[in-house]
Amino acid sequence: RMKNGSVHKDVKYSNNVAKMLESSFDSSSLSSLMWYLPSIQNLIEGTNSVKRTSFVETNLTHWQLVFLVTRFVQSLLKMDRPIMLILDDFQWADALTIDLVLGDILSSVFDQKKSDRFMFVGMYRDDEVFGEHPLSMKLSNLRQSGNANVTEIPLDGFSKRDITDMIATELKLPRRIVSELGDVVHKKTSGHILYAVKLLNSMVRDSTIYFDLKLCRFDWRWDKVCTLKTADGVADFIVSTFSKLEPEVLHSLRILSCLGFQCDFDVIELLDSSSVESFQGISSALQHLADVGIIEIAGGLVEFTHDLIQQHVYEGFEQEQRKKLHLQIGLFLGWKTSAVNLLEGDFKKKMYLSHSTNDISVISERSLLCIATDQINHAGPEFVEASQRNVFAAWNLSVGKELSASFNFGCALHYYDQGISFIGKDFWIIEFLVDGTQLCLDLYQGAAEAASSIRHDSKVAYYTNSIIRNAPFESTLPAWVIFMSCLESSGKHFEIIEKGFNLMRIMKIEIPTTPPSIMDIMESMTKTTIFASRYGINQGVGISQKRPDKQNRNLLRLFDAITVAAYSVSSPYLPLLTFEMVYYCLQNEFFETESAVAFAGFGYFHIALKQDYEKGKYWAKIALEILKQTRPSSATVRARWMLYGHIMLWFIPLKEAARKLFATNQLGMKLGDFKTAVSALTLSTNIALLEGENLLLLARDRFSEMKKVVKYNIECAKLAVLDVVLVDELRGENTNPFAIFDGKFSSVDDLMMDAVTNKNINLISNIYFRRLFLAFWEGNYDVAESHLRDISSLPSAKQPKLTTIYLTFFSGILAFHRYRQSQAEKDLRLGMDAICKFEFWLKFSPSNFENKLFLLNAEQTSLLDIEEAKKHYEASIKSARDNGRVHEQGLANELMGKTFSTVANKSAYAIECLKKARICYLQWGAMKKAASIREKYGLDMNDTNSHRNPLKHARDS
Repeated sequence: RMKNGSVHKDVKYSNNVAKMLESSFDSSSLSSLMWYLPSIQNLIEGTNSVKRTSFVETNLTHWQLVFLVTRFVQSLLKMDRPIMLILDDFQWADALTIDLVLGDILSSVFDQKKSDRFMFVGMYRDDEVFGEHPLSMKLSNLRQSGNANVTEIPLDGFSKRDITDMIATELKLPRRIVSELGDVVHKKTSGHILYAVKLLNSMVRDSTIYFDLKLCRFDWRWDKVCTLKTADGVADFIVSTFSKLEPEVLHSLRILSCLGFQCDFDVIELLDSSSVESFQGISSALQHLADVGIIEIAGGLVEFTHDLIQQHVYEGFEQEQRKKLHLQIGLFLGWKTSAVNLLEGDFKKKMYLSHSTNDISVISERSLLCIATDQINHAGPEFVEASQRNVFAAWNLSVGKELSASFNFGCALHYYDQGISFIGKDFWIIEFLVDGTQLCLDLYQGAAEAASSIRHDSKVAYYTNSIIRNAPFESTLPAWVIFMSCLESSGKHFEIIEKGFNLMRIMKIEIPTTPPSIMDIMESMTKTTIFASRYGINQGVGISQKRPDKQNRNLLRLFDAITVAAYSVSSPYLPLLTFEMVYYCLQNEFFETESAVAFAGFGYFHIALKQDYEKGKYWAKIALEILKQTRPSSATVRARWMLYGHIMLWFIPLKEAARKLFATNQLGMKLGDFKTAVSALTLSTNIALLEGENLLLLARDRFSEMKKVVKYNIECAKLAVLDVVLVDELRGENTNPFAIFDGKFSSVDDLMMDAVTNKNINLISNIYFRRLFLAFWEGNYDVAESHLRDISSLPSAKQPKLTTIYLTFFSGILAFHRYRQSQAEKDLRLGMDAICKFEFWLKFSPSNFENKLFLLNAEQTSLLDIEEAKKHYEASIKSARDNGRVHEQGLANELMGKTFSTVANKSAYAIECLKKARICYLQWGAMKKAASIREKYGLDMNDTNSHRNPLKHARDS
């Protein structure tokens, strides 16, 4: 209405919102959002042709909904108007929906510091929200957090006085005359205004209240008022009014109640068009039901005006009659789909034999099967013939698969559970000894996968253990993989490796019983490399389209699960697993997404073990080519994380690698691989920090993601907190990032203790590195040296990774600093070693290494030739500026200033260099560092002549 209105500012605002939506979302995301926000279709031109998908057909998962809705709210908050979100009947929302509204949406508002422009109004029945109800717990947490102003407005039913005043106003009579009538109406409706109005209207219709011509006012028949057939409660009153409905209309109303609170009008027409007597006449009854306010018809949907009405209609007739009606509806609608072919014998002939399936063009078959299956499930296994229970289990399996394919895992799990209830507990024995079908296995496996996707660990354990105990070994591999994913989310990596190796040995795959030596690893790598050379694979050409069969695909997934666990604990078996998987894929010409993970790892180990960067890049490109030709999956996310976080960063600009990792995060969130997704986000943010992105922007934008990170990946949250602590130290602030851990960790020392206890080498290494990083930039070189030694003592120190670049750089600067004081040849050699490494890396990606190499050369040359060193310093400054590394531009200026402070008649030049360094640090956002530069060297930013004494010993400080 605003967009097409006459108010100019409203039209302008609507157009701006439309442009914002088009720039923030792709067409697929907008189409998905339209299911929940239909008005988007009217707001954005060009979407009228987009068909709003049904609930079954939509590809939107809960977590995708979280992502899209929070982005939608954040985008709206950037506009110039406040937002109000209103939700009714909040007491019936599930825990995930409550968490979406009061968790994710509000968090996105708090993160943008826009809470003064956002109001949420939630309405719920307090008699249904108490104790451990998710809404009660969430509201309590929200009050305690202090992040939002929470105001509670209790809305009780209308009082007797209120009801009496309403009647007096409508009948235009004094209160004293209508007082007794108001008392009765209040008692019969418990003060519920909706039903009070309905009761009064019914009294007018049946002339209980009438206009008395003699008295010239309204009056009522008191005998009828006192004998109204209503119970004490509101619900019973609603049911009692239905007794006045014609039997045919009441029957239609009961059919509608069996279809739920809301139903497609097309489904009702389909039932009405049948020759089944009990379904005829539904459509003709709809208008009357709408006229009396029981239902509403709009937008192709028929729904009850209130959920209590549907509830009491449904509960108002016998359970056996309900089940019979559910069964009739389910069988009729199921007949209209291909699922009817599963029915057998006399059961198939009993009903609807004359009906065809050519009248369902307006409804998709899978939507219809979903509705039919719901109806059968409401009837229950005990109400259908035993010979047909397997058929209805198969219906549930079919719907569950459709929902799983659309990533609606919570709903899919419901149908798998229902299917299992139809086949019974003894079906395992019947299936594998007599029937030989896959029904039971598919149901349990589907349930396990769905439960795993929504992190319901207890159900995952139940379903997978059922399969492992009862099914033949060759059919249990998928269950093992699902079970391992459950263990992985609990951090039980060593247990995964142990169980995985046992499985591989059962399958005759040789795995050594003791950790391999470096000689064993190198021998296996050489063997795999020689084998790979026989195939002559070249990038973009020759990638086989052959797809593995089910058994081999399961084996690939098993390899992948063990590899993920091995990486998490830096297992010495990791290289062997990678080489074995590469060998297996090449031998069988299988190039799936899991293969891409293996080939990426193969490339990484060429770099890590042989320093063969060209070969590493070659295999990385093979992995990228595989990803182009295969359907995205969680393995795609892991492959991209490995490629851009560990290999391609040596060959492409680091900021481009950060963008690729951020895109990997978006893909992972969409596909449901939250752990790898947030790991990619953390690594992307870490690159941004190390590459000199403005610290204020990092603190405001990137690190606001911590609350989401801690929800999905606690280990990544620890790394993110370390980055925030580092930024706080450089800026001289304290944003209390440990608050996200709810008291479990309150300091970096707590994280270190946890890492040592759990032998978390990755976390220990990252804590040492960030301590080194901070000490280096603070100029505490002795402390930095100590942390550098700590890192070098770890077994992971020799693995090439992002931090290797900066460790090498820092070690070179520190070595030349030591040499000036000690004149020890070993320090000079260490500095020269750092230069050699950067000279080697430079040929792969000049933009990543050039300014650091210039600065190392400047520090080395300054020992012999100050003028030649000046050229290197200036080249480093220019390169750092050109590549957006303002912090390293500042470092080059600072080191040059310190160097020239020791040269006679160069103190003025030195002070200018230090001033430039301070400006660079301010641009970086490192306020504390900038202040320390000014204080340490006594800089007066307005007086260039006040520098002589403070700079006398600057080079040695």
